[in-house]
Amino acid sequence: MFRGALAIVLTVWPGLAVAQSWHGQIQCAAIPTLATKPLYGTFDLFARGDQLSYSRPVHIADSANLSGVMENGTGTLANGQIQLQGGASAPGYSYTARYQGPIAGNSAVLTGEQVWASRRLSEPFHRACRITLAR
Repeated sequence: MFRGALAIVLTVWPGLAVAQSWHGQIQCAAIPTLATKPLYGTFDLFARGDQLSYSRPVHIADSANLSGVMENGTGTLANGQIQLQGGASAPGYSYTARYQGPIAGNSAVLTGEQVWASRRLSEPFHRACRITLAR
């Protein structure tokens, strides 16, 4: 009886069978006009079926110190490709983020950019990023 019920649950809600957490690192270029250093930080991705969400702490000028702000986003998994979009904002700055890349077994390498806006920037700054993930 329970096997039949489990089969029904997995058929009706297939995403329940593949909930996963991925953990890794994000690396981004410095933002020269904001006097930041290159970013090296943690990155957490959560998958339920083909729907994704992520979060990571934002660092103060990309130092080891955390700002209390979180970058959050959502995305999709289709045909072995991860697509994410998100961003963060705080008094004095905001940015949008887009990352994408393929899954290879139990790992993924994403590339993308953050587009920063600040009173201290004369125009938006496009910052290259790379994310490595493992499940």
